[in-house]
Amino acid sequence: MIYILKFIAAFLLPPGLFVLLGIILSVYLWRRRQNFGRFAFSLSAVLTLLLYLSSTLLGAKLLGQPLENRYSQQQPASAQVIVVLGGGSVGSVPDGTERGGLMSAGAARLLTAARLAKQHSLPVLISGGQVFSDGASEALVAKRILLQLGLPQEQIIVETQARTTKENAAYSAALCRERGYKNVLLLTSALHMPRSMQFFERYLGEQGIKVVAYPCDYTLNPQGKFNPRWLVPQLQAFDITCMALHEYVGMAGAFLQRR
Repeated sequence: MIYILKFIAAFLLPPGLFVLLGIILSVYLWRRRQNFGRFAFSLSAVLTLLLYLSSTLLGAKLLGQPLENRYSQQQPASAQVIVVLGGGSVGSVPDGTERGGLMSAGAARLLTAARLAKQHSLPVLISGGQVFSDGASEALVAKRILLQLGLPQEQIIVETQARTTKENAAYSAALCRERGYKNVLLLTSALHMPRSMQFFERYLGEQGIKVVAYPCDYTLNPQGKFNPRWLVPQLQAFDITCMALHEYVGMAGAFLQRR
């Protein structure tokens, strides 16, 4: 019974609601095709199909899985520093006695970085500035959290200027060169890792610095077997699809910039 209720609820809330409305509109345009023409029906049907596919786990897996599986977690045996990329911040929100917090991706990355730093006694370089006026400096918020988690201040390095992945790489490369680091463990979300490696291998490679990937914050189960839930519209799946498309567009842009 619970699965039936979940299935019904999926079409009463976005994005399933919009898929349902698109189907209704397409059926209406088909029945009135003599008035509106076949093009209107075709356009409505195609857009509805794209919306449906992008809001299912099947569509999310088709786009997201190749990105998340591109790199595996490497042991930081030879790493001299962990570079963790910011994943968004929210300004002025309460965080205990302080203000400003990290969004879910940034928090997941930071938690993984803190664990690795403690296990391997490695310094953490946090890269991320204040992207929007209503946000907060990601690196400074992350530093505060790491200190509260017990990481010594001398083990934390902050880079507060970067607003894009390209700037993350450029500014981190400069700091690594200044401090003499030759082996870097790059830590970011699995979906974000391929694009990050594009930039970090370019900018750090120019300085003779080796970069090893350590993806985290996975969104998709790589060993999950197909089940009917994959075909039901879900907001989470739609979010993953949008993030994956953002990464592909960013990777294409980075490739074109080098030509």
